Amino acid sequence: LLGKGQIADLPTAITELWKNGYDAYADNLKAELFKEGFEDLSKSYFIISDDGKGMSYRDILERWIVLGTDSKSRAELEEKSEHTLWKEPRIKAGEKGIGRLSVAYLGNPMLMLTKKKGGSIQLVYFDWRLLENYNLFLDDITIPIQPTDKIENLNSTFLDLKKEFLCNFDKVKDSDEKIIWEGKQIELRSDIISDTKNAILEESILKNISSFFGSNDSHGTLFLIFNPINQILELAENEEDDVDDKKFVISSLT
Repeated sequence: LLGKGQIADLPTAITELWKNGYDAYADNLKAELFKEGFEDLSKSYFIISDDGKGMSYRDILERWIVLGTDSKSRAELEEKSEHTLWKEPRIKAGEKGIGRLSVAYLGNPMLMLTKKKGGSIQLVYFDWRLLENYNLFLDDITIPIQPTDKIENLNSTFLDLKKEFLCNFDKVKDSDEKIIWEGKQIELRSDIISDTKNAILEESILKNISSFFGSNDSHGTLFLIFNPINQILELAENEEDDVDDKKFVISSLT
């Protein structure tokens, strides 16, 4: 609800993630659309990335997954150090500590890859639609996180993450013996499972990720969206009907 409800539109969703990149001392913020058919891709992908300081496993668990964590330190300006990538301290651009959830607006499922300088690449796989089933408690939900030190192991790590995520659907009843998936939720369950099974890392996407995290000194965060919303796909269309919408998105981002 916070991820979708607080985000007004597509430019806001992208900008919130870019703000997080700015707060992480990034110099380059990107939004890239890889359309079906490009370099033999079988489907479309959307990537948001920043070359900021990245996150460790502990950062993900204690900061990224926990809401509102940045707001507590807003008044304190950081000192120029390894923590700021030896850049001048920046006043935080993110406001509520929930900008990270705007990735839920862009499409589902998602794979986040993040790396600190000299550290391992941390991979997080999730489909935010799982949280639309209010029969689930947060304690019942597994958010798979795995590290890898080798780029060539990305695909096998990704498959392990998907397998772990699908364990979320093994339970039929909760501790009170109430059915977890019922009514309209059954179709949702089916869609999430299907989209997870069909999510693959194709060659040109793997190439893009490999070049982003190509060296031991590389750092930053990359979000890969497997089924981007239509509004994102339409940005690359040339139809006259979409001109105003396209201009709005591009001018807002600019």
